[in-house]
Amino acid sequence: MKRNFLFALLAIPMAILCGCNQEDDINEIFANGQTWHWSSSYNADRDWKNDNKVTETLSVDDKKYINQESKRDAFIIQFSDEGKVEGKGDSFTFTGTWSANGKDNSISISIKANRTPNAGRDAIFYKEISEAKYYRGDSKTIKLFDGAKKHFIQFYPQDFRN
Repeated sequence: MKRNFLFALLAIPMAILCGCNQEDDINEIFANGQTWHWSSSYNADRDWKNDNKVTETLSVDDKKYINQESKRDAFIIQFSDEGKVEGKGDSFTFTGTWSANGKDNSISISIKANRTPNAGRDAIFYKEISEAKYYRGDSKTIKLFDGAKKHFIQFYPQDFRN
């Protein structure tokens, strides 16, 4: 009896741990019909998954500008379940393709703009999306990281305001 009880105590946690799916639901995160709005950009500390060790890289004025109500339809991106991506900066639009791997959090985004932004907020927005190689997120927040996982651009649903 004691032996069966010990076995049950060991088997239950094992079943729970083995039953966990460690893979992200890509469609829930990206291809859910949501339009995402750029909220800010950050440098990450050594651990890219530690949200307490980040430094904002946008100036107060830049953050205020991109998040004002009149820019609701600018600095946005939308992912479709067919692997298409489209978006809009302040003075340009882009289209392209995307794919993501829910096991290793890698992402590939290839975009082409109607005109290449060379300076200012549009250039930051375009560059940070173009350089994304990894992601973290859920249905409420998306963070697109560079290849070194040291910098990310963050998005919230379009209707959300800081």
